[in-house]
Amino acid sequence: MGKNKFWIGIGASAGGLDAIKDFLKHLEFEDSIYIIAQHLDPSHPTILKELLEKVTSFPIYMVEEDIKPEKGSIYIIAPGHNATIEKEHIILSPAAIIGPKPSVNDLFCSMADEIKEFCIGIILSGTGSDGAVGISAIKAAGGITIAQDNQSAKYSGMPRSAMDTGFVDLVLSPKEIASELPKLIYSSKENIKRVTEPKVRTNLEKIFQAIFDQTSYDFSGYKLKTIQRRIQRRMVVNKFVTLDDYVELLSNSSNEVEALFKDLLISVTDFFRDKEAFDDLKVIVDNMIDKRDHTEPIRVWVAGCANGAEAYSMAILFEEANRKLNKQIPFQIFATDIDDYALNLGRKAVYSSSQTKEIKPNILKRYFQENDASSYMINKTLRDHVVFAKQNMITDPPFSHIDLVSCRNVLIYFNNETQKKIFQTFHYSLKPDCFLFLGKSESASNTSPELFEVSTKKSQLFKRRKTELSFNLEYTKGAKKLVHNQKISSLQSKVKINEDISLKDKMNQVINEKLMPASIVINSMGEMLHINGNLNPYLTFPEGRLELNILNMAKGDLKIDIRSLLQQAKRDGRASSQALFHETKNKNTMLYIAIEKIHPDINDELFVLAFFELQLSYESSLPVNYQSIDDLSKDKLKQEIEIFRERLQSSIQDLETSNEELQSTNEELQSANEEMQSANEELQTANEELQSTNEELSTVNEELEVKSFELGKVNNDLTAMLSSIDDNILFVDNRLRLQRYTNKAGKLFELLHDDIGQVITSFSFSMDIPNLRAELINVIEMERECIINLRNKSLQHDLRIVPYKFDNREVVGAILFFEKIKNKTEISNKQHENFMNVLGKYTKYPMVCVNIAMEFVHVNFLAEELFGYSNEEFTHMSFEELFLNMTHNQIENTIFKNDIIDSDGWSSITIVTKEKEKKVVRFKYENCPDQLYTDRVIFFKFA
Repeated sequence: MGKNKFWIGIGASAGGLDAIKDFLKHLEFEDSIYIIAQHLDPSHPTILKELLEKVTSFPIYMVEEDIKPEKGSIYIIAPGHNATIEKEHIILSPAAIIGPKPSVNDLFCSMADEIKEFCIGIILSGTGSDGAVGISAIKAAGGITIAQDNQSAKYSGMPRSAMDTGFVDLVLSPKEIASELPKLIYSSKENIKRVTEPKVRTNLEKIFQAIFDQTSYDFSGYKLKTIQRRIQRRMVVNKFVTLDDYVELLSNSSNEVEALFKDLLISVTDFFRDKEAFDDLKVIVDNMIDKRDHTEPIRVWVAGCANGAEAYSMAILFEEANRKLNKQIPFQIFATDIDDYALNLGRKAVYSSSQTKEIKPNILKRYFQENDASSYMINKTLRDHVVFAKQNMITDPPFSHIDLVSCRNVLIYFNNETQKKIFQTFHYSLKPDCFLFLGKSESASNTSPELFEVSTKKSQLFKRRKTELSFNLEYTKGAKKLVHNQKISSLQSKVKINEDISLKDKMNQVINEKLMPASIVINSMGEMLHINGNLNPYLTFPEGRLELNILNMAKGDLKIDIRSLLQQAKRDGRASSQALFHETKNKNTMLYIAIEKIHPDINDELFVLAFFELQLSYESSLPVNYQSIDDLSKDKLKQEIEIFRERLQSSIQDLETSNEELQSTNEELQSANEEMQSANEELQTANEELQSTNEELSTVNEELEVKSFELGKVNNDLTAMLSSIDDNILFVDNRLRLQRYTNKAGKLFELLHDDIGQVITSFSFSMDIPNLRAELINVIEMERECIINLRNKSLQHDLRIVPYKFDNREVVGAILFFEKIKNKTEISNKQHENFMNVLGKYTKYPMVCVNIAMEFVHVNFLAEELFGYSNEEFTHMSFEELFLNMTHNQIENTIFKNDIIDSDGWSSITIVTKEKEKKVVRFKYENCPDQLYTDRVIFFKFA
């Protein structure tokens, strides 16, 4: 990929159009490629291209076939397709039936694989979690990750999911993202060359120390290129172009130290990563299960487990092997990492649909349960086999008696020296003939061939060799000790032999070999660092593991003298012994030992220990028991006694000191033992409480399952009952939102399932319901029943509204009953006409019958005479047409208001007949029964 060309991927979904438009409106940087993956419905044509062209001058293309993009252009993935980046081309493939279209994760992951640190991933407004996995991949590849902030995002689902990964560098509004891009890209180009300059090594040491001071983790064992890429990435995010400025930021910002620490961890993995390798591992797992009995559990160590996907993949292999062989061999998987965030993700055991898309459907169904539409959770049976723990594989003690170690795509970030130490750790952990599983770019046979042999080369499976190579259990914790050891190693490496020895050098060599005493440089712990001269007379080199401690290698009584002198030199700076008789095969000598403290430029104290010999004559060197005491001079005897007295006194002092130290240590151990016993009792109590809690939770769970079954049954019964009720009934809550309705009501009011949850007053009913909102609120607040009369030309209803109480106490809504629904056609016109004729014939008053719309439906012959119209003419007119003056309004108002003027029930009005003659008449009305479609009957008589 060209180093001057950045690829910028933009993922969005619901609400993303406004965000993309705002981004493009303020975008001015032309030196990059922009690819938009906006979730679109493939069943409908899109005008996204036309909408975006209105807000930007950048050329925009709808990608409907494979294409090689050019910088300074914007590319939109066509609906119904997924896009990946391969060899600087956008490659399209059909989108999956289920899931987001196009997939932002697929685009971002391919960008991370192909473009590496020259890609930028941006997540804008949208629902769901698409893009979160892709953001992690871009972060691991060294790219920049950005998410839209909650304030500007219309829907924060996608940006929030991206931020929850912990891998988002910047959270900005679309406008701010557009303005920041040029700065980020410029800073990135400048840092590519600056961070690789030789003068940065001093600054790197400062960076390592800053990370160690805050996190207690040392990264000096990582490959320099890896460290440089991660530092460069953080400099780009902070827009620094000099390393000195970034080091200054680290010294003043603990947040930036934490951010760099997270960048260095690179906690990314997948389920069954490298399918062929896992297929070969499956053969080994099957064989392991087949040969094992129930008494010995299988132990697996997944080092550098990241989010736990690989550990659960291992667990699935062992579970499948047990199923296949019809066995129940117990197994335990220890998943370790130093990234707390990744370990918490593993403990949660929840993974997105994008992370699980490579898992076979039958495996997914067997070991996962669907959490929601976009995520899955590992089931409890599998989860119980995996234990997550924080552990540094470089400095912390390893697990032991392990049958399989998996450490994939972690060692590639370490230098050779650190890799060798880790391989030694794995060799110690594994049982004989057990296996090590590495990533495709890692190899144990090249780095440590004496420890591991190849089992399956293409899958990087190695078998532990049966070697007696021992393992050093003395682990150090922290960068200071490691740096100190490195400095000592550096000090040792400076001692070189020059083949071209000058005359002066030869003279110095003779003086060193012949005249200078044998000497050795040791540290405060007695570890030997440099040897000068022949030390064979004083030291012994036992078989087995090489111990470079002077106190373990000194011969005979010299060990006692050296230990005493070293303690004295630590206190006083120097120490020397009295003359000691030292007997060898060929001669007897008088030996002096001296220790002098030196002060090199390192933290630890160093001492020079020298051996001075003085040869004695045979006679004077004979032991006392070979001569008679009378032959020895008294002075010589006194001198010898004095020497042994001093040695004895020194030994006694050392013994007393050791005894005091042992006594103090014993007291500390007793105190620690008591604390451990107390802690053990507390743990036992806590365990009992946990067991009790677990039993209670199990009981509660069973009760909940019973309740859930009962609720399901009640819900089914309620649904069946609502479906079978032959009445129009609606249920609303106390916020007037529709909750349930009967099938008959749904058909009457044309309701859909999507209408549930909507406010009932927003519906368009086929009839007018006056003051519905006020009546509903009144029923709910006053807790009393209400009846509303509803009528139209074809239907009449009594709407009865009753309060709906929860457990007969709290009112939580209302129930609407549309009662007594009668169709006018239920009583035939002939029956109605016969009834009215009989009524009109035998009444002594002019009579008219009207419906609720004040339309005439029947008149008797007396009314025809009174008003001067025939029955047929009446049926084609209304009150408004009949009464052309204010009298009509008076009659209409009186009828509708039920306002009785006289005590006897009659009212007086003036009417205008057909012949324009005014007459004063009296009238009164009566309501009709519900069985008739006549609403009211009005009677008239002359005043």
